[in-house]
This record gives sequence, C-alpha cells and structure tokens, in this order.
Amino acid sequence: MELRTKKQVLYFNEVIRLHYELGYGEDRIARILPIGHTTASRWIRIFAVENSVQSVKMPRTNSDKSPQQVSENLSVSDVKVLESEISHLKALLAKAELRADAYDEMINVAEGKFNIRIRKKAGAKR
Repeated sequence: MELRTKKQVLYFNEVIRLHYELGYGEDRIARILPIGHTTASRWIRIFAVENSVQSVKMPRTNSDKSPQQVSENLSVSDVKVLESEISHLKALLAKAELRADAYDEMINVAEGKFNIRIRKKAGAKR
C-alpha cells in the first residue's frame, strides 16, 4: 500500500503493530489512535492481503467461564490481593458516603440560615 495521506503516514505502521504484536482489535485501536475503526479494519485487511498474513484472533477471556471455574484457577495469593482490594474499595465507598452526607447537611444549614432554596425543585420544567 502506498501511503498517501498524512494520517496514513503517521498511523499505518502503529495500527499494524498494535494489531499483530499486541493483538488489539480495530475498535480498541480506534480508541487509542485518532482514526476510525473502519479505517483501522481496512488498513489491517490491506496489510494482510499484501503480506499474506492472517488476522490475529484474541484468546477467550475468563468471562466465558462460570464463577466456579474461575475460582478454581485462583491461587491463595490472588485471593488475598482481591480481598485487600475489596476492603480498600469499601473504605473509599464509606469515605465518599460520609462526604455526600456532609455536603447534604451543609446545604441544609445554608438553606435554613439564608432562607433560600438551593436544591432544585422536584418535577420537570414546563
């Protein structure tokens, strides 16, 4: 393929590298680079035809397995890491809920002190 446009010159080789070396699909490449997924797909097809290369098939992920099959493949260290991440996320959630309650109470105090409505009225505008 003769590269003609500035975009082709800049991104064609990167599209091919992301697809064949890292196994990324057209949609993921399009999110990384400023090109459309159709363009990425077309460039990969052109490259494959010119170089007699087959497209990369992504391996199946664990989402196809049942939760029991996934848990059998986890080691004890994996479980401990996941449990620590869960406890960390629970702590962050508790902090965020406390912050939301503090903001709510601050609005209540401001509405009472200044006698003005800060919150939106319920219902849609007409």
